[in-house]
Amino acid sequence: MTTTSHTSHRILTPTTGIALFDRWTALWNGDFSDPEAFLAPGFRVRFGNDPANAATDEVRGPAGMLAYVRTFRAQKPGLRFAVDGTALVDTGLGRVACCWYVTLADGVQKSGIDLLEVVDGRIATVWSVTGLRRFGD
Repeated sequence: MTTTSHTSHRILTPTTGIALFDRWTALWNGDFSDPEAFLAPGFRVRFGNDPANAATDEVRGPAGMLAYVRTFRAQKPGLRFAVDGTALVDTGLGRVACCWYVTLADGVQKSGIDLLEVVDGRIATVWSVTGLRRFGD
């Protein structure tokens, strides 16, 4: 198996990776401040669990992601996302992975996992999969 690595001018540290994942989660909770600080200009998101919604493959850049999250939150008010555990950081590959969960307005919870690719200190690509329920202990 061949792996691809991206050259980054800034080294990804565990502290930076965890902070980026926390900032990514804050975005989903409605913190739309300064997306250019943590999302790369060519940012892409890949949602793996809904092939019928492949239009999200066209979301590009910080502005595109903000527009997507604003619309998503407007359609589903009352969501609250939370990190589930501590993000795992692969400093060699420049990737950060973490489980998360969302509490819907009716109290139902779903869980998922996101993998962030970090280039030059900002999130360049996210692969995200959401489950239909939250897995407990």
